[in-house]
Parts: sequence; C-alpha cells; structure tokens
Amino acid sequence: MAMKINSLFTIDPHILRSLNKSVLRKKVLLHLDAVYPNSDYLTSIARVIGSDPSNVLGCLRGMGNRYNGNSSLIELGLVEIIEKDGYKYYRITNLGREVVKYLKEVYGL
Repeated sequence: MAMKINSLFTIDPHILRSLNKSVLRKKVLLHLDAVYPNSDYLTSIARVIGSDPSNVLGCLRGMGNRYNGNSSLIELGLVEIIEKDGYKYYRITNLGREVVKYLKEVYGL
C-alpha cells in the first residue's frame, strides 16, 4: 500500500524502503533538494555530505552488489542526470522533491 501525502500523490513503498535502508541515499537526496533548482556534480555532493565519491555514485546509479541498481536514486526516478559540456550533473526530480517533502513531514528530516 502506497503512503499518501495528499489526494494527488502517493509514494511507492519500494522508494521508502530503499531510502530507509540507506542513510547515504537520504543525505544525497536532501542535499540535491537543498540546491534545487540547480544541479550538482559528484565530487561536490560527496564533499558536502561527507562521503566518498564512489559511494555517492553507487547511491545515484547503483554499483555491484552493495548498491542495487533497482534501488538507485536515478532508477527510482528521484534524481536525473544532466550532461553538459562532457560533464555529468545530478538534479532532483519533481518526484524526488515530493519524497523529500514527505520525509520531512513524517520523519522530521
């Protein structure tokens, strides 16, 4: 059963489970929400949240066994990749912003 935020929006339980299993995914999502509508690049995200870039990349895209691709922020539709001048930037999607709003209301994040 999907969690209800308002009459028009519900959150897929797979998204909530994925975020509840990873503090790092939550930190990345909260950071990208804080800089919205701007995007940010991998090493900057890692520096701000105090993590290794390879772990942040795993949260964003999935990587091997540790970070399941099906539970990655991009695969869940919470973050999008923006390619500009050969560089990749990450920006939170509208769905991601709704999920952050829900997490802040329900969990006080």
